[in-house]
Amino acid sequence: MGGKKNKSTTAPPVPPAAGGNNNVPGTGTVVEDPPASGKKQKPTPAKAAVKEIKPKGPKTYSLTNTAQVDVGVTDKSILKVVIQADLEKKIIKLINDFRQENGDKGPISGRLTNKKLLDLYTALQKFKFKTEHIEEAMKSSILYGGDLHSALDWLCLNLRDEELPAGFSQKMQEENHKTKTKFQPPPQAPKPESPKVPEKEPAKAPVKDECGSMKEWILRYAEQSSEESSEEEDDQSGKRPRNPELDEKFDPNDRYLGLTAQLYDAKEMAATAKAKKDKAGQRTAQDRIRVIQQEMKPLESHPMFNKAIKVVDTPKEEKKPPLPISTAEAKEELAFGLFEQAEKEKTPVSEKTASKKNEPKDIRNFDYTARSWTGKSPKQFLIDWVRKNLPKSPAPSFHKVPAGRYWKCRVQVQRPDDVLEVCPTILTEDGMQAQHLGATLALYQLCKGQSVHMLIPPTYREVWLELRDSEQAEEEELRTAVNKPRDQFIARLLTRLKQQQPQKEGPFPRPGQQELQNERKQEAGDEPEDDWESLANLAIEVDLGKTQTPREGGGGAAEAAARALLLKLRASPQSRRLQAEREQLPVFQHRVRIMEALRRHRVAVVAGETGSGKSTQIPQFILEELLAGGTTAQPCNIVVTQPRRISAMSLASRVTQELGSEDGPGAKTSLCGYQIRMENKSSDSTRLLYCTTGVLLRKLQQDRLLSSLTHIIVDEVHERSVQSDFLLTILKDVVQKRSDLHLVMMSATVDCDKFSAYFNRCPIINVPGRTFSVEVFHLEDIVEETGYVLEKDSEYSQKILEEEEEVNINITLKGGKSLQHQEFIVKDTGSGWDLGPDLDHFSSRTRHALQYMNPNKINMELVLDLLEYLDKSPQFAEVDGAVLVFLPGLAHIQQLYDMLSTDKRFRSKDRYKLVALHSTLSSKDQSTAFTLPPAGVRKIVLSTNIAETGVTIPDVVFVIDTGKTKENKYHESSQMSSLVETFVSKASAFQRQGRAGRVRSGFCFRLYPKFRFQAFMDYSVPEILRVPLEELCLHIMKCEYGSPEDFLCRALDAPQPQSVSNAVSLLRNIGACIPEGHALTPLGHHLAALPVNVKIGKMLIFGAILGCLDPIATIAAAISEKSPFATPMNQKEQANLAKAAMAVANSDHLTIYNAYLGWKNVRCEGYRAETAYCREHFLNRTALITIEDIKQELIRMMDQAGFNGSTGSSRGSGPPSRVRSDLRGPQAPHAPLSKPQICVLNAALTAGLYDSVGRILYAPSVDVLDRVACSVETAQGKAQVHPSSVNRCLQTHGWMLFQEKVKYSRIYLRDTTLISPFPMLLFGGDIDVQHRERLISLDGWIHFQAPVRIGVIFKHLRKLIDSLLEKKLKNPRMNLEDEKTIQLIIELIKMENVF
Repeated sequence: MGGKKNKSTTAPPVPPAAGGNNNVPGTGTVVEDPPASGKKQKPTPAKAAVKEIKPKGPKTYSLTNTAQVDVGVTDKSILKVVIQADLEKKIIKLINDFRQENGDKGPISGRLTNKKLLDLYTALQKFKFKTEHIEEAMKSSILYGGDLHSALDWLCLNLRDEELPAGFSQKMQEENHKTKTKFQPPPQAPKPESPKVPEKEPAKAPVKDECGSMKEWILRYAEQSSEESSEEEDDQSGKRPRNPELDEKFDPNDRYLGLTAQLYDAKEMAATAKAKKDKAGQRTAQDRIRVIQQEMKPLESHPMFNKAIKVVDTPKEEKKPPLPISTAEAKEELAFGLFEQAEKEKTPVSEKTASKKNEPKDIRNFDYTARSWTGKSPKQFLIDWVRKNLPKSPAPSFHKVPAGRYWKCRVQVQRPDDVLEVCPTILTEDGMQAQHLGATLALYQLCKGQSVHMLIPPTYREVWLELRDSEQAEEEELRTAVNKPRDQFIARLLTRLKQQQPQKEGPFPRPGQQELQNERKQEAGDEPEDDWESLANLAIEVDLGKTQTPREGGGGAAEAAARALLLKLRASPQSRRLQAEREQLPVFQHRVRIMEALRRHRVAVVAGETGSGKSTQIPQFILEELLAGGTTAQPCNIVVTQPRRISAMSLASRVTQELGSEDGPGAKTSLCGYQIRMENKSSDSTRLLYCTTGVLLRKLQQDRLLSSLTHIIVDEVHERSVQSDFLLTILKDVVQKRSDLHLVMMSATVDCDKFSAYFNRCPIINVPGRTFSVEVFHLEDIVEETGYVLEKDSEYSQKILEEEEEVNINITLKGGKSLQHQEFIVKDTGSGWDLGPDLDHFSSRTRHALQYMNPNKINMELVLDLLEYLDKSPQFAEVDGAVLVFLPGLAHIQQLYDMLSTDKRFRSKDRYKLVALHSTLSSKDQSTAFTLPPAGVRKIVLSTNIAETGVTIPDVVFVIDTGKTKENKYHESSQMSSLVETFVSKASAFQRQGRAGRVRSGFCFRLYPKFRFQAFMDYSVPEILRVPLEELCLHIMKCEYGSPEDFLCRALDAPQPQSVSNAVSLLRNIGACIPEGHALTPLGHHLAALPVNVKIGKMLIFGAILGCLDPIATIAAAISEKSPFATPMNQKEQANLAKAAMAVANSDHLTIYNAYLGWKNVRCEGYRAETAYCREHFLNRTALITIEDIKQELIRMMDQAGFNGSTGSSRGSGPPSRVRSDLRGPQAPHAPLSKPQICVLNAALTAGLYDSVGRILYAPSVDVLDRVACSVETAQGKAQVHPSSVNRCLQTHGWMLFQEKVKYSRIYLRDTTLISPFPMLLFGGDIDVQHRERLISLDGWIHFQAPVRIGVIFKHLRKLIDSLLEKKLKNPRMNLEDEKTIQLIIELIKMENVF
């Protein structure tokens, strides 16, 4: 019987855990559990190879209220988190100071009742907190809108280690370093079999096994491996029952705590059943309580038991029992006043029992007739029950005791451990009734909680029920007396809550509601101006305010002054001279028609060919009409938006000249100005402002209706950028609300009907262009004329175009062992392109070149040959004019610029002038593209698509179109967007072609064949349909336009609702907006000010805060662009070895930064050393240059946003590329990363890339030479680390950050980094402290073992970070690096590897 009972109440065995080496760099929080003796545990001998993978680590948790931890997850995979004691005290002091200063208060719930407060009080009692601490915690939390978690947080942060219960502080964990047992939910108690007593005999088992348990306990660490193996074999084969004390991993303290929790749950179940009058439920609960108490008793005598956690009952239990008796039996033998036990020295009689002796005697007649009861008598029932349930005990003894002429009877029952003796206080008229009454009392004690009373005669049944009711009344009275202080405290607390509730609701509204909205409105003036997201400095905001104020309130006087200035400028010689040029423009011939349409319609679309003059003339037409068209000036305030800064600057400069001002845009004598990011050229007299789209969007944040503007002209709407589509969606509502606002959309002749239909069929005004004829040459013509020969080993040959394919090969080894080998090979590219019959008349050399030339790579050699051909060919040598080369990005501009600069054919400055044109270059550099070179000098302009429609270079005659551009595209694998090279659309190709016919007949050379051009799309896909929408949703919430889903469904091309929903979900996951609703958090406000992907933005923000902006910006640039590591087709293994040689801290990201540092250090040695370094380490020099340029732009952007990274190098206003000669100078060498720096960098990486994280599945091979691929379990399922990663064979317990998932025959993770718990706890998902299980969980599936206090510390550190970000919003110039909070967090991150 004892064995069965023990088996039913013991947790099932835990499967052995896979173990291994935990000494992994960056994961110092994995704390091995030492043996009970405190000595260091010896490693398992090497000869037991199979046993090496069975660690002595903690067992699996099985939570009571969640199923979040898999049964197969071992405790070694659930890493332990430890904080240094001194640092913990500093952090707690910081948190408490913050709570005291800021109140840490919220709204008080109006639904708090006495019952809810009582439940909270009881819950804290169950955690074994002292009464005075509980009351103080409730006063300090509930009065300020807190709950149970707030009270627990207060207790963890304000009590000393010795005052906290077990598991709440690190002290207990250090004392009790034993492994944790599997904590199971309480099993359902089996229905008691009447009239069995299941709790009597099992008590022998623990006593019997105690010596064996001691022996096992002493020898457990001497024979760990063999003992574990034998126990597992025995358990699996079922040779012997599972005894928890014989399990070498058994911890009596943890088992006792688990049973304590189950005991309280069972008591709650009993109380609930009693309240519901559920007798069956009460019996079940009472049986469960006895079972648990019986198992707890032997644990208290265990040699490793900690007396501090012993459950102390109320003073009902016996003080000096002569025989061992269980806790449950001690409670059963309490005196309730209805009977007394014979031996007073065994069980003391209570005061109430003593007092009842002086009361009148209770004499009753229990006679019953045979007709009224046909069953057994109580005496016979007791005898039969003892014979059946206590077969080794003698029959009960009955001793009649005379009391005058009445009788009572003392009954004794021999039990295995003691003797039950009862004697009733009720007197009977004869001795037989006294024996039956004594038997009834004995049965009551033996079968308490069971329905045995239904099997005895009615007269004795009444006594049974009387005993039960009296006992319950006694318990209730005692409970009331014990709980009286508690109830009084709760009543006082509830009264205070009711008194304070009206006062608290005012000052402390719910977070995310009106208070945050008002703050955002007040802070709008401190926000920066930029392409929609980036911050401007305060000076620009002040200037913008000054510019707008006179227009809003100046009235007629200001307009009269503007009219006078316009008339004065018209009379200037410069205005008269340029007037003739203006009149030659095609748009000038249609001035009357355009102005008439604009008078009749408030919204119109102007479609004009490139070069028609619409961008400069139509704003002037409106300006002149309003200020000088009548007898008096009309209100005039015109804004023209441009997609690029260079367009706004160049157009404003040209219009200023045409209006007659010689002082430049923004001068007091000029009516025209411009405003771009970080540069504002406008004044009080400015009436025509050219600006970027982002500037107008920022103005919309301050003035929803743009009440100071009269005309808005949106230029280049055909480009369909996200910003322009977003602006049009807003302006559609603004135009409906303002009857005096005019909107003009200007576009190239591309899909204008769509814009017209969007604005209720508004009119379209077509303006013809003034372009000369342009002769077009395609790739086949260029190769034929230049004589270009494509070598077989050329880098531009299609043969080395790589496309990976995964191949799995099974290899049979000696002894029949099979090994699966995995390899990625290049797919066969076949015999090249099928050219078709159209190219038959070309030479075989040309057809061979077209057939094998790599279409995905720009052939720079061919560009150089073509430029030479233009100078030597009789057809073009005598033609003067500039050459405009369209390239996809800055890296290609840099590459071609370097090739031209070093090629002897183009070195002569008397013959060639090289100019780079890119939006990131300074205004001064870009202005050289518009100046005419001296006679005999050919200007070669290297430009991106900025020169397509945004700017016009007047002297261009030759256009070389590579057919490539860079577009923002969304990658589902990484949930991020990046600029990728893609072919242009037909519309863009025509636009590029038209740039060659501005001044005379021109020539366009397309570096792609004609058949490829015919396959191009007609128009580019709108950007809003091909990029992630997180940034757009951020801006919608920033501007408070409501739900992004509702807003974007009104867009010109509405994105899929699921895409919008996914974007909002991602914003919530990274902490950019509140969980419910559409209000931004402080982090979200900062992210909305950065024109980058939200994950990259978060990484940069925390990189700046943690003082590591320079390396983080480098890694962010590599993520945005591509990895600099190249993998040639025939040198894949060498490339992987070269990358492995540069590996740092099990991180692909830090390995990239290490390679970048090496490249930066070698650049000062010259071009040859640089290229040799790249060749040796298989690095792509172009990619490194691009990373450097993007990094510099990101650092400048962060500077403008107010986040100044202290370690940022090369910050300033210099250009981002090496096109400028001043960047060719030597630079200081960069030192390698130290371990503390690596910890901080990993933290910033985690802040950005979370929740792309997975748990490493530790599965080492028995053969040390066999390298097992690293597998990772992510939130979506299992994946494998990509073979190109430095972590491809990593085997350890821990967590891995990854950049993206890719799918071949299986799912792979690219660019991974091994991370430790602290960064995840600081910057990860929703943190939940599971107090009872002593676990910290993130997002419900990531778990760490830690004392409760540590979880509370990380929760509050997050609040402190949010508070600092909120302060940063109010004061953009605030330096967060100097904050004590940040310093402590950095110290915490760096100290993690100490343990």
